Amino acid sequence: MTSPGPGRGLEGEWDGLRTVGGVTVGLLVRGVLTVVGLAAVPAASATACTAVTPAGAAHLAFLGTYVLLLAKARAFFQRPVVRRVIDRVTGVVLIGFGIKVAATQP
Repeated sequence: MTSPGPGRGLEGEWDGLRTVGGVTVGLLVRGVLTVVGLAAVPAASATACTAVTPAGAAHLAFLGTYVLLLAKARAFFQRPVVRRVIDRVTGVVLIGFGIKVAATQP
């Protein structure tokens, strides 16, 4: 599922609320279709049920590992030295981008 990016041109809070509502409804519909589809597979075939169970366990293990690594990465990026380096690099990139845009304007 994709959602509108910064080029969407939102004009006000109502546009933002409509966008959030649309994305939420889309995710809800997608979730319901997924649940209905996955609920029908194990009921139809014992082999499919046997295949889906380890796949679900592997997915949960992946998500748990991801969350743990994300917490460690967050701690790393919140260190003051790392924040200063990231801020400097971001500033240089944005200034360079601004100069490029200004130089290419007719």
